[in-house]
Amino acid sequence: MNRDTIIAFVLIGIILIFTQTSYYKKMVMPKGQAVPQKQALEDTLHRPNPVTPAQKQTEKKAPAKKAPQKAAQVVSSKMPTRAVQNLIPADEASLKTKTITVRNNLYEAKISSLGATVVSWKLFKYDDGKGHPVQLIAGKGYDDLGLSFVVGADTVDFGKVNYVQATLQNNPEDTLIVLNDQRDSARVAYTLTLTDGKKIQKIFTFYNNKYDFDLDVRLKGFDSWVTNKSYNLLWKSGLRYTEKRIRDDEGYSKVYTMYGKDLDEFSIGNKKTYKKKELTGNVKWGAVRTKYFTAAMISRKKEGRGAIVEGRGIPINSKYVFKQYGITMEMPLNSGEWNEDHYTVFIGPLEYNTVRKLGVKLDKVLMASGWYERLFRPFSIAILVSFKFLHKFIPNYGWVIVLFSILIKIVVYPLTHKSYISMKKMQLVQPKMAEIREKYKNDPQRLNKETMKLYKEYGVNPMGGCLPTLLQMPLLVGLFIVFRSTIELRHASFIWWIKDLSMPDTIATLPFAIPMYGNTVNVLPILMGITMFFQQKMTSQDPKQKSLTYLMPIFFVLLFNSFPSGLNLYYTLFNLFTIFQQKMVKIEPVELEPKPAKAQQKAQPRARRPRRKK
Repeated sequence: MNRDTIIAFVLIGIILIFTQTSYYKKMVMPKGQAVPQKQALEDTLHRPNPVTPAQKQTEKKAPAKKAPQKAAQVVSSKMPTRAVQNLIPADEASLKTKTITVRNNLYEAKISSLGATVVSWKLFKYDDGKGHPVQLIAGKGYDDLGLSFVVGADTVDFGKVNYVQATLQNNPEDTLIVLNDQRDSARVAYTLTLTDGKKIQKIFTFYNNKYDFDLDVRLKGFDSWVTNKSYNLLWKSGLRYTEKRIRDDEGYSKVYTMYGKDLDEFSIGNKKTYKKKELTGNVKWGAVRTKYFTAAMISRKKEGRGAIVEGRGIPINSKYVFKQYGITMEMPLNSGEWNEDHYTVFIGPLEYNTVRKLGVKLDKVLMASGWYERLFRPFSIAILVSFKFLHKFIPNYGWVIVLFSILIKIVVYPLTHKSYISMKKMQLVQPKMAEIREKYKNDPQRLNKETMKLYKEYGVNPMGGCLPTLLQMPLLVGLFIVFRSTIELRHASFIWWIKDLSMPDTIATLPFAIPMYGNTVNVLPILMGITMFFQQKMTSQDPKQKSLTYLMPIFFVLLFNSFPSGLNLYYTLFNLFTIFQQKMVKIEPVELEPKPAKAQQKAQPRARRPRRKK
């Protein structure tokens, strides 16, 4: 790290920063290739099938061609198809759409008679960052819990047909149902009678103090009408993005199905594309998720024959896409006039204990968004359970992290103490190592042989300092996963400027972006880098590693700048406690003497005693 090297690094940094400024982009980017302006996120998410301006332009230029309808294609027009209209009696076809509101202490839901579907679901315990309850239903919720049937080569969808609505308790004309301690459940029934006598009944049963509700589907006369002796239960709108940083929801948005005994995961990636995947076999449930929330359809009475999962990437702006996922569960029809199925529908937070109580392994969706999350999931779950236990006694999660970091430091103390002893021995043996390097600098094989002989002679393990750190890696990765994806830390404040432990602790925003660092100035990553610098300076004695003492903290500051403040708080505290341990905890002097050579001679047999004469 001489003067020329430092100047080179500084110049490279200046160039990289300059290329991120708006002035540079305006200077080098032609007018015809300007970055597209941001499209309003609210408008995008409120449309069932958002269309970009470019797509609209293409539709105007190219006349629409009528393509033959394929099997398993869902009818998505705003009005019922002519085939569906012919099946509906005139008195029911003229019904107006009605919406019923169900409210308990956890959510406010709106169920529409149009398709007997869920069109709104707001959670009271979680806000959108602006003080409003989180809305989970994207667009207008078209075909969320809708029904469709494969008849011949077509799919008949009743999502745009008004059902006859009736509350099964109190006044059937109620538009608001409030659940509380006095009224802990309510049932709402929807019925659709076709001209030939077929009948569809959908009965919703809501409960107080629960995110999940029951859905009973009763079908009359469909066994002989449908082609494949089955019907489809749909969820088409995906889930609405709820986080301030769009990339958080975008990165975690996926579809999961319990396919036999395995959890199947489906994602379109961060692309403006459409993908579909067909599963044939036993399907117990299907779920769509964002970073912190999920909507799941769980079949309680029997397993499905298969499922179709699909995803569409809808541009929000030039950088991000809204991933609209859909699930079609194919459910078998029983022989006979009536078919009855029972479902549990969960729409709520991915809170470990809440989803685990459903008893269908829906908690596997939590911490399952990448191979490393699945690999280290046991450690993550153990850490999360510990967090929740400590939170029973400490109401602030920031102080829970402080206490947790102290406890972890106590647990790993034997490992770190052993690491210090090993590093101390390595420091003492360095003079002899230097002699060997100088003596055998032109003979690499002999150098390696003499080095290993020296380690063996003085009982030094070159991996002794690294091994304790490697043993702690599962714990550190588990902490990283928990801080990134645990809803308990969402909008949880600590002290002063740390308002959200699940987000970076930003105090300022730069007018340009720095490579790796970004455009936000966060305090905790800088404090973590400073503590790391002093910690490494105390332990590193090798002059050749002096440059790492400066470079590693800088690298970690750049890397951790976009990480959640809860994670940076933990690492900062862990470094501080390590420095305190090195300063205050006395380590017994380490003696470095060669081990005594083992005796090579074999032990002589003992002489036999002469026998006594009688």
